[in-house]
Amino acid sequence: MTGKVTDEVTRETGTGTDLWRVIFAPGVWAVHFLFCYVFAAIYCEKLGRDAALDMATWVIVAATMVALALIGLSTLRLWKVRGRSLTDDDFEFEHNTAEERHRFLSHVALMLCVLSAVAVLYVAIPMLYLTSCR
Repeated sequence: MTGKVTDEVTRETGTGTDLWRVIFAPGVWAVHFLFCYVFAAIYCEKLGRDAALDMATWVIVAATMVALALIGLSTLRLWKVRGRSLTDDDFEFEHNTAEERHRFLSHVALMLCVLSAVAVLYVAIPMLYLTSCR
């Protein structure tokens, strides 16, 4: 039984739990989403409906850059796992082995990174067009 647990953790393409890598990028997007909308709501509530959004725009653009950088770092790490896990460009997952589950989760996490980066950009786009809290 102990050998089976060791086989699940030690892989040809790396070690560790992949579920954290899968949820990291969507988690960054969720935190970015909450920060942007809560910050804009508080900013407009404090300064009034006619307040200009100049400072808020810069804060949200900075938060967007930080979120995209974190997602980019996650993507880079997953790309390295993907590079080690592809042998002869085999994208088929035919057997239920620990290695294939690891490869599948790395591909899923990589696609979620791309989706999360697009979502972060969509959250930030309204701030580029709005000029006041109205």
